[in-house]
Amino acid sequence: KWQHIEKYFQQHGILYQIQKLDIADYMLEGQDKFVIDRKQNLDELCSNLCTKDSGRFWREVRRSREQKVKMVILCEHGGKIKSISRVTGRQLAAEIYRVHIAYGVEFLFCDKRSTGRRIVELLEDTAWIEKR
Repeated sequence: KWQHIEKYFQQHGILYQIQKLDIADYMLEGQDKFVIDRKQNLDELCSNLCTKDSGRFWREVRRSREQKVKMVILCEHGGKIKSISRVTGRQLAAEIYRVHIAYGVEFLFCDKRSTGRRIVELLEDTAWIEKR
């Protein structure tokens, strides 16, 4: 379910290739020390952080720290959140804070309509910082 991102890339002439990454979903070729992992919504984020099925997510987070890769979690949350399942907002915030403090993972949120643009902005900003 990434057609909206693919559409943005195509409309803006962003070249991309699809391949399996060891950590996260997006990276800039040749810049393997910064990655973006996209979450479709808060429910997916909750599932990754707060359930017994979170093992794969935690392995990626640990691998990013071991390999000194900066990870950003980009969650498409939309503007009108009525509720989240599985956990309370306080529990989710506590887990986000714990991952951020323990592993240096950043959490950013965006509307689904701007996900493609945010991915490009984040990757471009990182390339500029590393060249300085």
